[in-house]
Amino acid sequence: MQADPSFVDAVEGLSPNKEEHEFFIDVVPEFGFPLAMRPRFQLNVLMGSSVDPDWSVIAGMPEEIVMPFLWAQDGFDEPTEKMAADIEFGLAAPKKLPLSGGVFCFAVGGALLLAALGYAAWRRRDASRGGAALRNGDYKAAAGGAEMTNIAT
Repeated sequence: MQADPSFVDAVEGLSPNKEEHEFFIDVVPEFGFPLAMRPRFQLNVLMGSSVDPDWSVIAGMPEEIVMPFLWAQDGFDEPTEKMAADIEFGLAAPKKLPLSGGVFCFAVGGALLLAALGYAAWRRRDASRGGAALRNGDYKAAAGGAEMTNIAT
């Protein structure tokens, strides 16, 4: 197909078909993910009397012969359902993720604000019930006038 025409002309019965023999890959241009891939290749060996003129088995052969000995292909012609869904998500993510991230950060900020307000309210209530007296070492006032022993001293 893309080789020198002498290769095609040198072999009887060789008729390369682009659709059947070409290596191709279709890629999503936004992030380089393959949609379809069909690697195909052929390995050849160079034979003939010019390779080793002293070898009697090939002494009567033409000077050079290109002989194909392996043809292989693999791959897929279209993406699976899961691949298609992942590609669709990947293409939509740049539009959706900033909004989702903003909502998430707003929710976390609101939860932290509520936690701070709740802590401040608890501390204020604790202080009005004698919590300040305990922190200042006035255990008698914190106990409502009852006698308490300071075990810290």
